[in-house]
Amino acid sequence: MGAKKVSTGVDDSLTERALRALLKHHESSSDDQQLLGNELDVQVQFSLARIPGKASAKPIRVEIPHPLVNVGSSDGDISLQDTQVCIIVKEESKPWVQEMIERFPKELGCIKKVLGLQSLRTKHKSFSQRRELLARFDIFFADDRILPMLTKALGGKFFEKKRQPIPIALTRKEALPFAVQKNLKSTFMFLSAGTCVTVKAGNTGMSETKLLENIQSIAQVVPEKVPKKWSNIRSVSIKTSNSVALPIYNKTPQELEEIMRLAKEESKQAFENAEEEKIEKPSKKKKASTPLAKTLKKQSSEQVEDVIPSTSGKKKKRDAESSVEEKTPKAKKLKESSADTTTGTKKKKGEKEANTKKTSKTDSLEENFIPSKKFVGAKKGFVFTKGKQGLGYYKDIKPVVDKAFLASLGKRGGGGRKSMGQTPRRRKGSSRRSY
Repeated sequence: MGAKKVSTGVDDSLTERALRALLKHHESSSDDQQLLGNELDVQVQFSLARIPGKASAKPIRVEIPHPLVNVGSSDGDISLQDTQVCIIVKEESKPWVQEMIERFPKELGCIKKVLGLQSLRTKHKSFSQRRELLARFDIFFADDRILPMLTKALGGKFFEKKRQPIPIALTRKEALPFAVQKNLKSTFMFLSAGTCVTVKAGNTGMSETKLLENIQSIAQVVPEKVPKKWSNIRSVSIKTSNSVALPIYNKTPQELEEIMRLAKEESKQAFENAEEEKIEKPSKKKKASTPLAKTLKKQSSEQVEDVIPSTSGKKKKRDAESSVEEKTPKAKKLKESSADTTTGTKKKKGEKEANTKKTSKTDSLEENFIPSKKFVGAKKGFVFTKGKQGLGYYKDIKPVVDKAFLASLGKRGGGGRKSMGQTPRRRKGSSRRSY
């Protein structure tokens, strides 16, 4: 029933001595006050080296060997109190939940109220109504599907007292009794925004052996649920709700420094391994994702398809002719000799034509246009632009001046703005108009 045992740094003998001293202190203080039924909660306190990255108000379940409340299947321990449970569900789930409580009174008899989400919003609007609801019940369960909606509906008082609802999956009706019993037999922890995590292990009315087993189980399970696990645990101590904390595990600063150093080395090694894997793996070509790249790829594939059928048709004709000619041995010999002579002459002619074509093309290109996919640098007498022949360097053609037009402009005397020297003088007695 208890949690799995894990090797930890907590000393069992030291935990037993600390618990005995804590219970002895409680007995002496209660005798002085002469009070009855003043049982206090026994808590296990974890001090973290670093604050958790994300604080969560959601309860995290921690399994313990002995329950903290009186459940239907418990062994009749007098120290355990009867608990009043309220379950918050969707309005449509309310009838079948009440039916399940009637069918399983032993497992679900602790549920005293089934509260719908809509009735919670309407009947418990004010602060006083919510405070009354909080004081009336010990534990609150809620359907995990409506858990995010309850933050505003319940208010901040529930979260201050750490009495926020425990999530339960209500998708399967038959699993409801098992889920309720499982949560009642466990304790819960909360990851706050600070470096302290406190978990309830029982109360001072429980037997020493049960309390010790619960504390040992919590000390084993909780560090596994904390970020960075045992490397983030600075100290572990036990206390009551109004006593000092008695340490049962403490990590020295030297140990913390050593752990931090090892963690840095591990992270560095992992980073180096990842970099080596990246270098070893060949870089994959990225697929064309932009519309322009897709259209260009499509055009190139279409051009290839147009060329392939034409070449295949010519090949078929040649194969047919060769098959007819190669039937007789004489034809084969004649064909071979003629082929040798023709191929030799064709090769010579082809080479000459290719050379002349290449020289003419290169000359014309070098004179007027040099193709280039990108700007390589300035070239004398050329301009880098995109023209009819594509992107590249075009010959810079200077504009021709029309001398006749310039001469006609020089002959014109009138028209245009008059010079300052030709402005007429004002007559005497004339004055500027004042506005």
